[in-house]
Amino acid sequence: MRNCIFSLLFLFMCFRGISQDDFPFLTKTDQLPKDLLSKRAVVFMNINSLNWEKEAQIIHNNFVEIGVDAVAYYSLSDIMSGEDATKAFYSDITDRSIENMLIVHQMDSGFVLYATKIPEEGGFFQNGMKAFYLQDKTLKELGSQLRTLVNKSGLERENFLIIDVPETFKKTRVIKSRRVENFNPDIRIDKLAVPKFTESIMLDMDVDQANMALDSIMENYYPFEYGLVEPGMTAEEMISQGYLMVLKKLQNNGESLRRMLGYDLSEEETILISIRKGPNEEVMKYRIDQQVHKYYVQQLYTKDIYLGEEWDAGQSWQEALFNHIENLKAKLKR
Repeated sequence: MRNCIFSLLFLFMCFRGISQDDFPFLTKTDQLPKDLLSKRAVVFMNINSLNWEKEAQIIHNNFVEIGVDAVAYYSLSDIMSGEDATKAFYSDITDRSIENMLIVHQMDSGFVLYATKIPEEGGFFQNGMKAFYLQDKTLKELGSQLRTLVNKSGLERENFLIIDVPETFKKTRVIKSRRVENFNPDIRIDKLAVPKFTESIMLDMDVDQANMALDSIMENYYPFEYGLVEPGMTAEEMISQGYLMVLKKLQNNGESLRRMLGYDLSEEETILISIRKGPNEEVMKYRIDQQVHKYYVQQLYTKDIYLGEEWDAGQSWQEALFNHIENLKAKLKR
């Protein structure tokens, strides 16, 4: 029965990722941001490699010459890996008075550059937001084309003290509170809030079906009290409704996900092992660059994060959720 459920669910719930479809939620324009040469910028790299520092240096050399003060470089997959990650990165970036956002995106046909403002409302992407768009075969040609456009634009340069080497953030941790590689035994009696899926520019899904599937998995396999809640609820609102813990999830390539969650990772590792205990015990192997999902629980009062005893990431959110629940049951032995 379980295999049937997971096979069916995987058909209608997928993370969009960023592919050859480019960024359908951005409206392309040929207008450079007016303050491109006067304000700080963050650069999100979406390169077909876990090691994107070389490409960052190539485009950064052009930014230095043009006058674009790109003060920080991140992997786009880190930024988009989940609600906790987005909030953490948004806070880190905007606290540094960074106002512009540049995206370097690799396609089979070459490279694309987007330039736009960081929304003040929170989060990095909104449906229909306008962004300057440029495309070329190589990063070197892309940079040359950008220099030509900037020189013709009449934009006044105010950025002069720009570092020569791009500052890359590849090991940023998302968890700011206490992290515990175990389960909280209080979950036996504390009601768990399970946020519903919601419409998102980063997801291709039928929300109603996804939430039915989420509720079905929880009802069939989770042994303690839970309830589905609206995704926008604050911790205070959840507490007022009797919840003391909340289920959370991130998705990213395995290497970045482990680093973001504070796990140690050696440079030699190429395969990550996920473990599911209990009657449905299974050992799963995933390449370190493969996209996976990881569930964990946060205590609403203390903000402590409980990751579980085992690394239990899954290739789909359904598999990851089932792994986490089964490991929880095996540990707490109900």
